[in-house]
Amino acid sequence: MISFGVFETFGAGLLILGFGYLLSKLRIFSVLCLPAAVLGGVFALSVLVFFSHFFELKISFDESPKESLLLAFFASLGLGIDFSKKSNFSKNFFIFLGLCTFIMVLQNLLGITIISLFDKQKELGLIAGSISLSGSFGMGAFWSEVLKTEPYNITNALDISIACATFGVLFGSVLGAPLGAFLIEKFVLKKENFRLQSKEKSHSQKELGTELGNALVLFFSKKELKNTIISALLLAFCVLCASAIKLFISLPAIIFALIFAFMLRVLCYFFGLNLAQKNLALLGNFCLALFLALALMSIDLKALLDIGLPLFVLLCLELVLMLFFVFFITFRVFGRDYEAALLSAAQCGLCLGATPIALANLEKLELRFFSSKSALAILCLSGVFFIDFINVLVIWLFLSFL
Repeated sequence: MISFGVFETFGAGLLILGFGYLLSKLRIFSVLCLPAAVLGGVFALSVLVFFSHFFELKISFDESPKESLLLAFFASLGLGIDFSKKSNFSKNFFIFLGLCTFIMVLQNLLGITIISLFDKQKELGLIAGSISLSGSFGMGAFWSEVLKTEPYNITNALDISIACATFGVLFGSVLGAPLGAFLIEKFVLKKENFRLQSKEKSHSQKELGTELGNALVLFFSKKELKNTIISALLLAFCVLCASAIKLFISLPAIIFALIFAFMLRVLCYFFGLNLAQKNLALLGNFCLALFLALALMSIDLKALLDIGLPLFVLLCLELVLMLFFVFFITFRVFGRDYEAALLSAAQCGLCLGATPIALANLEKLELRFFSSKSALAILCLSGVFFIDFINVLVIWLFLSFL
């Protein structure tokens, strides 16, 4: 057993992310539109499983850097709000939220139905439904404590929820962006919007989005060094404030990170101070990619392998349901255009894995094609502020009727 501390974990994450970037340049992975963090994380996970199985060598990583990286990413979103541009996304936001609510209901209905066929406790269907898929690890841990008690008495609820959430994160990461790319290619959306590409693609996206060399120049050039340091300090301030407030208020820290970042952005706008949006975008995307790489390489595949046949069959059917829903409902409801493809990929990551997975899927598609401020705003507002609250209500209603 080898235990990595904070610095070793961070260093391993950087190496894995760099290797994932090299893999993403191979044609097969470039066509599939898989994010570099997913490629590197899955590769590292495969290597760790190999050494664990054949050489009985297990490596554990420190979990503490992951939350700070995630908070920094959401802070970059809040600081990167552009008040000079207004997006009319209110209608699509409510539609997207409604579709996410609908898929959570379907996940639970399918879970209860399939588990009943195997003559198992119906609440297990909820664990393998929206509790662990749309809710991921956090929601699974919360409801596991409830389901351990009377009258449910599911003593291994936490182990099951972790395994189901692991399944969701893996497939939400691997399938989300390729699905979006498939929709764009199949319906020739990129050609249809090709004339808009130069207008829609932001300067930050053009300068730092696709090439590692440009990112390194932005980090280390004398011209940009001051802006990079200021951006990093602002993100660190938001992370510290969010972490401190979380000690007193039992809400996800990412909410506070967004709120503090938004308040800082408002103050800067009010006093006429310009923030380096390129640097903020680069640092935020880097933190998200590193978080995703660390999260994937830390997955416990043993828990997934021990899940049992009924739950494995159910999870496979949940995956089919998600792909069917995204392709035949979400994509068509939003008009079968470019933004519809982005939101479909985002929903696949959001309702199978978690908000960071959805954001990574969206970012990869935007890097390959072009950006959509509206899709990003819809996803952030839904995934951070509303999805978990709606999911709690949906789960509570199902438990009330079982």
